Amino acid sequence: MSGRAQARGRANEAAQYDTQAKGTDLQAMQSSERRREDRRASLAAVFANRAAKNLSLDSPSGMAIEKELRRQSVRDEGVERLGYLNQSDALRRGARAKRKGASSTIMASYLQAGSTLWQGRKTLLPR
Repeated sequence: MSGRAQARGRANEAAQYDTQAKGTDLQAMQSSERRREDRRASLAAVFANRAAKNLSLDSPSGMAIEKELRRQSVRDEGVERLGYLNQSDALRRGARAKRKGASSTIMASYLQAGSTLWQGRKTLLPR
């Protein structure tokens, strides 16, 4: 019974890890969307600023600024998203380990119970 209780506890921990991993996946998606919105807002501000100063929107310097802004923003988005995905992956690996530990605990408890019965047999049965 003790082994089953320990296994249930580990299975519950695994479920918590799975839930946390799903939450982290959601954070990764939200982070990416927030970064894309920031990128669109930054580009809109650059275009508005250039238009307000009567500068050409398709000038080489304007296009270079836009390209660099996009490059940095995409890079930052990828780095942040990768961090969340790595965290999510670690949580899923932890959940798998807990589930494996739960099944190992049950097997170990059966072996221990069998050993106890075997030892008890020696004391109950005359030689």
